[in-house]
Amino acid sequence: METDPLNEVRSIRRKISEECNDNPNKVFEFYLKHQEESKRSGKYRFVNTPLEHVRAAPAPEQSDERER
Repeated sequence: METDPLNEVRSIRRKISEECNDNPNKVFEFYLKHQEESKRSGKYRFVNTPLEHVRAAPAPEQSDERER
């Protein structure tokens, strides 16, 4: 049976949120810290494009296993 990558990402995000006691501020701090660590590692390239130069694309349809 193949795993659905989207469901796997959602599962990981839920675990991170639970580790942060479902506190949005703590979740944001977690991702910010992870981003800074990734930048310092030099393994990834980050691009800083001003938002006014980014075209918004319509969001794809989303569903969540918990909502079913």
